[in-house]
Amino acid sequence: MKLFPFCPVGSFSVSFSRLIRSAPSLIVLAVLACAAWAQNSSPGPAASVHPLIGTGTGPGGSINLFPGPATPFGMVQLSPDTEDHGYGYHYNDPFVGGFSMTHMSGPGCPNEGDVFFTATTGPIHTTKEDFASPYSHAMETARPGYYQVRLLEWNINAELSATDHTGIAQFTFPPGQPANILLPISQTLNYTTGASVQVVGDNQVQGYVEDRAFCGSQRTYKVYFVMTFSKPFSSYGTWTGAKYGGPGAIAAGSRIAEQSGHEEWVGAYATWPAEPHAQTITAKIAISYVDSDGAENNLKTEAAGKDFSAIRSQAQAAWNRALGVIDVSGGTEAERTVFYSALYHSLLMPSIFSDADGRYLGFDGQIHAVTQGHAVYANYSGWDIYRSEIPLLAMIEPRRMEDMAQSVVLMYQQGGWVGRWPQINLYTNVMAGSPLTVALATAWLDGLHGFDMTAGWDGMFKDATQAPAPGHPYTGEDGIDWINKLHYVPDDKIGYGSVSQIQEDAIAYASLYRVAVDLGKTAEAKTLYDRALNYRNVFDQDDRFFRPRDSNGQWSPNFDPAQEDHGFIEGTGWHYQWLEPADMAWVVNAMGRGLFNQRLTEFFNYPAPGWYGKYYNPYNETDLEAPFAFNFSSRPWETQRVVRRVLNENYTDDPNGIPGNDDCGEMSSWAVLSMMGIYSVDPASLAYELVAPVFPKAVIHLHEPYAGKTFTIEAGGAAPGAAYIQKVELDGRAHTQNWISFKAISAGGTLRFVLGTTPNRAWGAAPADAPPSFSEVQP
Repeated sequence: MKLFPFCPVGSFSVSFSRLIRSAPSLIVLAVLACAAWAQNSSPGPAASVHPLIGTGTGPGGSINLFPGPATPFGMVQLSPDTEDHGYGYHYNDPFVGGFSMTHMSGPGCPNEGDVFFTATTGPIHTTKEDFASPYSHAMETARPGYYQVRLLEWNINAELSATDHTGIAQFTFPPGQPANILLPISQTLNYTTGASVQVVGDNQVQGYVEDRAFCGSQRTYKVYFVMTFSKPFSSYGTWTGAKYGGPGAIAAGSRIAEQSGHEEWVGAYATWPAEPHAQTITAKIAISYVDSDGAENNLKTEAAGKDFSAIRSQAQAAWNRALGVIDVSGGTEAERTVFYSALYHSLLMPSIFSDADGRYLGFDGQIHAVTQGHAVYANYSGWDIYRSEIPLLAMIEPRRMEDMAQSVVLMYQQGGWVGRWPQINLYTNVMAGSPLTVALATAWLDGLHGFDMTAGWDGMFKDATQAPAPGHPYTGEDGIDWINKLHYVPDDKIGYGSVSQIQEDAIAYASLYRVAVDLGKTAEAKTLYDRALNYRNVFDQDDRFFRPRDSNGQWSPNFDPAQEDHGFIEGTGWHYQWLEPADMAWVVNAMGRGLFNQRLTEFFNYPAPGWYGKYYNPYNETDLEAPFAFNFSSRPWETQRVVRRVLNENYTDDPNGIPGNDDCGEMSSWAVLSMMGIYSVDPASLAYELVAPVFPKAVIHLHEPYAGKTFTIEAGGAAPGAAYIQKVELDGRAHTQNWISFKAISAGGTLRFVLGTTPNRAWGAAPADAPPSFSEVQP
């Protein structure tokens, strides 16, 4: 029995027969939640998004996306936290501790969770163990721009929504109980170093929290906040105590509490008297990384005069506009859910960093202002997103991508270097290579010129050729002095992934070479072309693996290509033997086409998805391009087969439906492009490899500065089992190459596939049909 055929409470179907058997007292609440969802849900692609996808336990280990509301690329990413330290929310955790204003979407280290608050009834509680509440997925709803959960301990219904810079929380309290809103401001998901909270008048609390950047960084940032309430509170106070020392000392009537060290624990509360009927209290919270005035102005600009329903409707409309840039039709309901949920997760980061008035905190620690109509963005998961998220954003959000590129340029101008994983306005130096060089090169070569390439070029070329001076917070390319001397990264000198370091660097050099050619910088182009071939210096012609090499020129001893971290970052020699996306033709020829295809076939001959040393790992970025490598070796039907297998096994419409960490949209963007039948192994080359689309039709709505209005992808015979391309037409003409140029996409037109259930081994299989490779064209 189902009272509703499909009621996405918790973003997944609720079986009311199971609910009746397990918890009869919850029936009415669950029915009301379904009815509320049905009343308030808006048509459009947002209705196909399930934000709880990617909050489960696998495949590949615990995932760490957040289900709470945000706007596309919003500064505020408001969400429930089910853990004290880490990422925020996990679907299988039994308790909700509260809600915080900032999160990142699936990075690999504990992070943020700043400006934490929750609601209770009765006496004031100051420790998370006491104010946390059990919850049920039967009484939880997640939609783009909206989140709802019932806090069962207190019988409080909590609803959340957001604008770019503000969050709104609507709490419905039960009758006969005093209503409390708590701000345990010391609580973050990472490492709180300081905080201040101040009660102002009878309906406002403000302050800041200071937290560390993620992944072990010692550098800190501040988030300022202002919270106002829909009606005056009757009493208030603060508390102070030790982080791990039990309940804090409550000071009723106190208006301010300060934290000056990590071991301290402070907070504030506001209370409203019990009512004979249920009462609703709405809190509006704005944040700023600049100052309290910025938070105040953000609140005034985006939330003043708007109730919860208006802000929720505004957020949903923003998501329908953002998601509607790609219209897919046909396919199964599950496939549409996977697609639009992946697109949703691709549109969360990088996130807006400038305030509503344009002010932002630069990498020099000073306050700057961006030109009206533009925004500054932060939180670039560079090593991840250059692969497929940046190409996707350049395609569907070109003007925003220009602002993102300009934000990277401003980082260089104000901070002194182009970082590879900047968080907030801080260099974290996480991972390897120069991924944001690839990002800027991709944007520029795609035709997006609305950013300062003169300054950007200076920063990228400096990063590609020299080491930063000592004493700075940035590190540049690891081993750059050794690269300049030996033309590779020696394993006995740079122990962290020496082989993958030079492979990643070479991708950036090749991308920047293409920019140099475009800009007419002949001498620099020759330098970069030569540097882009440095990856060959760690290819062993005997065993035909990329492998670590010492500074004396000898191969490092005892090399095992299936051993993780032996010269490679988060992977093995098997994973990295395909990582030269700019020059795959050379890899095919150097390995030998027969051995290349033999190894690649073996690489995908795994029994089930898993963390293997010798087989494909769908849970990390180290080998994301590998499924498409057959397009370079005259076996494109194998690419078609393995891409469909990866999609079917790893991208599903349930909490476990994203492989590994989403890494700020990277894994999701891989699915978006692959499901449309186009994917760029080397974005700066402008080549998009072709695979079988999942949907009979997908329409990409193009925007300026692109010449075209729409690019339509049609797939005759599309079906779950039809993974093989039989033939292709581009704008009505037969197309035998297994790739198309981005220029064909941006010009608008129609790409038409005919699909089947068996491979056509002739289509796209001639050597001339392969995508372009870097070294095939001389400088």
